Amino acid sequence: MGNATSCAPSIISSNGVVKVLFSDNGNLQIYTKPVKEAELVRENPGQFVCDSTTDDELERRQLYFVLPTELLYSVLTHEELSSLTYKATKALKFNNFGKIFPVLSEFCIFPSEGKTTDSMVTEPQPMERYSKQRSWKPALETIVETPCRRP
Repeated sequence: MGNATSCAPSIISSNGVVKVLFSDNGNLQIYTKPVKEAELVRENPGQFVCDSTTDDELERRQLYFVLPTELLYSVLTHEELSSLTYKATKALKFNNFGKIFPVLSEFCIFPSEGKTTDSMVTEPQPMERYSKQRSWKPALETIVETPCRRP
């Protein structure tokens, strides 16, 4: 009664995806189909995919960073590594919904309001108790049985 998901093939799972984190905006893109590094570089000029070559198909079950080309031959500082770690942790924690419905983004269309991960994260609201009634307790009484008379 109520919740159901259909058209969700069991072949695609969250374990068989490639996750790509963009360092400039902190967005995490999940690819369920094979993707090459050259495609990502073509879509994002001025950036490179960390730990891959242009001919390589990105491996499933891996997280890749897309970084600015200024960082290509430089040594990352502690602050830059901390920033990347924070963005990755935040993006992966926010996208845990994919473990429940791994193919939801493939088949469902959600209205886009231009919100990013940062604008959707809010402080948790304290829960209020709205029930002012006493809890219901059944009245248990002993049932007395009388012997049946046969005619």
